[in-house]
Amino acid sequence: MADVVEPPQQWCIVANVVDVRPYGPGGQEARSGLRIFRAGAKLYVVDGLGGMGWETLEVVGRARSRSRFVEAKVRTEHLVNWRVKGVYSPALLDRINRIRGGLAGFWLRSSDFNDFGSQAYHDALAGVAAQLAILARQRRDLRAEGGS
Repeated sequence: MADVVEPPQQWCIVANVVDVRPYGPGGQEARSGLRIFRAGAKLYVVDGLGGMGWETLEVVGRARSRSRFVEAKVRTEHLVNWRVKGVYSPALLDRINRIRGGLAGFWLRSSDFNDFGSQAYHDALAGVAAQLAILARQRRDLRAEGGS
């Protein structure tokens, strides 16, 4: 008997924390990961602050010092390896839905998606993830050139 894989209850954008990031005045120092998340940590990107050009995102992940999921706001440029994955964990779904408040997240209209586990929602999030990956790369490049 083959294992039956159930469809996810919800799709979510996932990214990893960069291994090393510039830190301090002018980015002279290098730090591993972020204060709250280890380098390479898998973060579920729930939503972002669009009015700021998506520079800051709301994420859920496992912190360095805790085994529970925590919510945080991180800079887009500190994330890499953007993709869309299914969420199955009830604890993680609870955190995600609390942040979203029943909305689709990002600039997606909730009225277009009645099921956050549908292929249409997956495809829409994949487009958002691709755009966020481009924004993150641009921000990292700008910082490397000495911009803000």
